[in-house]
Amino acid sequence: MKTRHRKKRTAVVVAGAATAAAAALLIPFQSSATEEPAAPASASAATSIVYDPGPKLRCYSVSDETGGVNYGNDSSDCGAIDNAYRVNDKCTWFGYTSPRGVECPAWRFVTYDWDRDKLRQYPGYDHQVQGQSGSPLKLVLQNNSKNLRDATGKQDCDLKETTFSYEYIGSSFKRHDDGKVYNFSDGRVKVSYDALVEQTGGFSCDEKRAILTTDFIYKSARGVNVISVVHFDPGPFSQPDQNGVLWSNKCRTEAGAPDGCRLTVYGQRLEPGKQARIDIDFTEVAKKYAAYLNDDPIPADSQIEALQVVTSTKGADLKAEVSGADVTVE
Repeated sequence: MKTRHRKKRTAVVVAGAATAAAAALLIPFQSSATEEPAAPASASAATSIVYDPGPKLRCYSVSDETGGVNYGNDSSDCGAIDNAYRVNDKCTWFGYTSPRGVECPAWRFVTYDWDRDKLRQYPGYDHQVQGQSGSPLKLVLQNNSKNLRDATGKQDCDLKETTFSYEYIGSSFKRHDDGKVYNFSDGRVKVSYDALVEQTGGFSCDEKRAILTTDFIYKSARGVNVISVVHFDPGPFSQPDQNGVLWSNKCRTEAGAPDGCRLTVYGQRLEPGKQARIDIDFTEVAKKYAAYLNDDPIPADSQIEALQVVTSTKGADLKAEVSGADVTVE
């Protein structure tokens, strides 16, 4: 079960039709003496390190990773989390300015290899926000590629993804009270959320792929590390090796050059159609699979980049619901 080499949105991208300005990456904001501190992590108590756990607020954008555009911006609740650490003039494309300055989305939907004309179509994809602001919102992801045709009229068996994402310091992720970024090495990093997943209609491609993963992304000296934990694989159609690993890039590019480490393993399983609470201790996972993380699973310099809940299909229809999400350090 190979994990896609995820792009880091580190280049300027052009905004979609829903936005009027050019969109740029979210660059970490440089701290100053006047900034408001975020609560530091305690060694004994879990501290949320995202501005909008839940999420509970409509302060988000949608990123089309393949096309390099952002659309569907909703900043209606961003004022509830105004913070000097979130000020970033590179986020003018998002369209929200607080009394402190331009601020960034607190979370995102991300799509991969879906054309915009397939939004809310069948076959096609969707991303919806349900519920009242201020209480945990329900995020609904649709990823329906079972009957999708390519340009020749044949079944399209390319990888398709729809994702909920907390990402970037100063956008989703807080800083310490001294302005320093949160590193994976700062304490025990845990992720939790409520999830429901359903796959319908069978498969149309040789590779039977309809999976839900939690992806934890952080920096290392070699590059960006990605630990993917699989919660839904209806066969299951992938078999782990003797160490429980479904796939690893062995910390190298396809050409053999040193690279960040990418690792996929099974985790807590979801039963189709039944909501359950997902709890992952990524510190424990990283230590368990240290050999697949260059024997340095949690380096001192290991800036936390993203936490993503990903639906991934090839010729299959998959729906997921996510709510009550949080990322904590203790």
